Amino acid sequence: MGKVCFWVTIILLYFFNTNVFAQEGWQLSVQGSGGIGVISPQNHFSNPYYELDYKFKIGYLGQLNFGYGFNNQVALIGLAGYQKVNQDYKGDFSPGLGAPPQSHQKQVGLSFINFGVLAKYTTNFQDAYVYGNKAQLVVSGGLVMSKLVAAKLNYIANGELMPYPSKLIPYTDPEYPYSPQSDAKKLFSDWWCSFVLNVGGDIFISSKLAFSPSFQGQVSLTDVNNKDYRKHSAYKASRIFYGGLNLGLTYYINRE
Repeated sequence: MGKVCFWVTIILLYFFNTNVFAQEGWQLSVQGSGGIGVISPQNHFSNPYYELDYKFKIGYLGQLNFGYGFNNQVALIGLAGYQKVNQDYKGDFSPGLGAPPQSHQKQVGLSFINFGVLAKYTTNFQDAYVYGNKAQLVVSGGLVMSKLVAAKLNYIANGELMPYPSKLIPYTDPEYPYSPQSDAKKLFSDWWCSFVLNVGGDIFISSKLAFSPSFQGQVSLTDVNNKDYRKHSAYKASRIFYGGLNLGLTYYINRE
């Protein structure tokens, strides 16, 4: 009889505590991320001799999220933030025909502002076991529009800073359509669209406030190169790939 009463009590708590554990309502979060960004395939302007090796560098982002939970599991989140992606390329070449070995390095840094909408799914707040452990699974995904605000590109050939893009020897495209560009920002698109996926959790510090770590994956769906620099033969669109660790805080405004 005692066991029956125990399980009846658990079942009643499960079904009648909706208001206590509800996610419905407004929520606000801030987050920072550090990770690796890759711009691939690189735009080598139809000179395959200078397709450099990828050298990974740390990038980062800071972001503010504001959204609304429609029920215990589903919410719609709007975001705005700043992101920096860094990418280095480096290669050593032996042109032959008596020419000395060459060492080339390209350093790229892109800064942009993100605006986006994510669908967010969480484990059920009504689950007494999860709530008792003060943790829940969180998965979010959606589309982000990125506005380029700054760009840096250094091309170093044999220790010397070169204009970019440069028609370096050996060169195979006789109809090279570009002149060196002093403003690196003009080499890249003003806007691009990305798909973002976050998988992580909420660890509740209080009934409303949670520590929210997650892993983020991001890939740009559109070409990040400016359309004026896609004119050479055998051109391939470049995309940004980003993976990183997010750390943040989430405040569930309407949660009791």
